[in-house]
Amino acid sequence: MDQVLNGAINHYNGALATAYNRIASLETEVTRLQEELTRLSGGNVVSKTKVPEPPIFAGSENKMQLHDWLSQIALYCLASEIIADDQKIICALTCLRAPASTYMKSYYDKVQVRQGVGSWGDFAQELKNIYGQRDDKEGAKKELTALWINKDLAKKNFVKYAERYRTLARIVNYSDEVHIDKMKEVIPDEL
Repeated sequence: MDQVLNGAINHYNGALATAYNRIASLETEVTRLQEELTRLSGGNVVSKTKVPEPPIFAGSENKMQLHDWLSQIALYCLASEIIADDQKIICALTCLRAPASTYMKSYYDKVQVRQGVGSWGDFAQELKNIYGQRDDKEGAKKELTALWINKDLAKKNFVKYAERYRTLARIVNYSDEVHIDKMKEVIPDEL
């Protein structure tokens, strides 16, 4: 029994000595590499850029406009080495709050069941379709002014015209009388 125990002890002592020597060798290599990195960087140790957490986006009432928020998400993902589209989308979803998160519910549902969420471009475009320039009241006013004189669109495709008009009219704070007067000028008599 003593012989077996001594054999086991010797075996484990040898394995520990080998592991210790390997760790010491790795520590020496790490020190050498750090010194080489310092030498190559001119004494300045290269460090990973620290980027703050991306801001929250809630939609039209948000202080930050959509394009600014998307830029912040993109910078955060780049600095955090988040490359895959699905990971970028998940990162963005964590920064959405209602009502914006409600519009993107299909993405949350897909993440929950571990289904593919598609491309970052499609995700960003979907948000742009909802909150794009229409976040900006001045942009909405310009688009609405252009619709007031676009009799051709109203004549060719009234449904498209009405959809556009309704979306923009909700953003600007014009009185109903202004809208009625302008619509009378554009909408054909037969409508």
